[in-house]
Amino acid sequence: MMRIEGNKLVALLISAGMATTFLAACSINTDKLGEGISELGNAFVTESETEATVSETTEAPTELTTTTVTEETTEAVPTVSATPSPTPLPQRVDFSNVTDIDLNDTFTVSSEAFSESSFADGTEILLAKFEGTRFVVTKATNETVMKSVNLIIDGFYNEAAGAYNRVYSKAKAEYDLKRSIEAPYNVLVDFQYTTNGRALSVLMVYEVSGGEAEKTTVVDFASFDMLSGQYITFNSTCKDPKGLESALRAGLANSLKIQPKPAETEASAAAAETTETTAAQTPATPEADDFDAIYLAPGPSTTDNARNSFATLYGVAGGQVYSTVIDMNAYAGFLNRYGTSLYIA
Repeated sequence: MMRIEGNKLVALLISAGMATTFLAACSINTDKLGEGISELGNAFVTESETEATVSETTEAPTELTTTTVTEETTEAVPTVSATPSPTPLPQRVDFSNVTDIDLNDTFTVSSEAFSESSFADGTEILLAKFEGTRFVVTKATNETVMKSVNLIIDGFYNEAAGAYNRVYSKAKAEYDLKRSIEAPYNVLVDFQYTTNGRALSVLMVYEVSGGEAEKTTVVDFASFDMLSGQYITFNSTCKDPKGLESALRAGLANSLKIQPKPAETEASAAAAETTETTAAQTPATPEADDFDAIYLAPGPSTTDNARNSFATLYGVAGGQVYSTVIDMNAYAGFLNRYGTSLYIA
């Protein structure tokens, strides 16, 4: 048996009823009637299918809407970020090893005594004598500095040798004229040095005596940084060069006043009767303003290297050289960074 769905059955019943009514009332065009009934049935079928389609369409957007809301909700949730690590501090230059570097240069100082004399031709009459020490720096790590130092020292020696040649010529002329001389000339050259292992300071002195002329003394001084070749002066090592020189003058003068007097010898005791005459001839201890020149040399006046803050202070007054050893810590306030590294560090 054929099963008819609900909507289609209703459509057939309505169609049959209407057909009976139309047939009873009048004659009916059956062809047109069939078309109308067919259209009516299609109308019911179309409405049912439309409802079903609308129902499906309505459900589909619901699903889409739900999906969209879910996506928006997901985007709205804030992302939890990790706690940022602290920015590392910039790298700094490490000077801890630099302060441990030994800034001392390696060099050797050699000195040698010499003496030469000049006589009148064919006689034993002494006309002039040249004596003292020769000084030279050898085996230095910095050969350029070594050569520069030796040039300056040799230049001073040559100046003394020139003075010797002049007095010899003068004495020879006097002898040739008189066949005798008043007194032979003497030229004495001497080099004294100090070092603290890095700096080398040289005090250079030559003096000319004898003959008819008065004794003359020439003093010069040079101090070198053997590591860098720097020529050491007050201006290169001090923040206040004039202030330091003034303080050193006063310090040297005060030091000379309290230096112990030489012990009395048998010779001095025997000359007790001439004490007043001797005292009159002894120059008074110079005051701060009496010094013609002040020189500061790193290191004590010894031939051994001393890595400390001691320095030798020289003062020249009236052609005579005075000296004392001082502690540069007492004068640190006058020094610049270079001077501190040279005299104290």
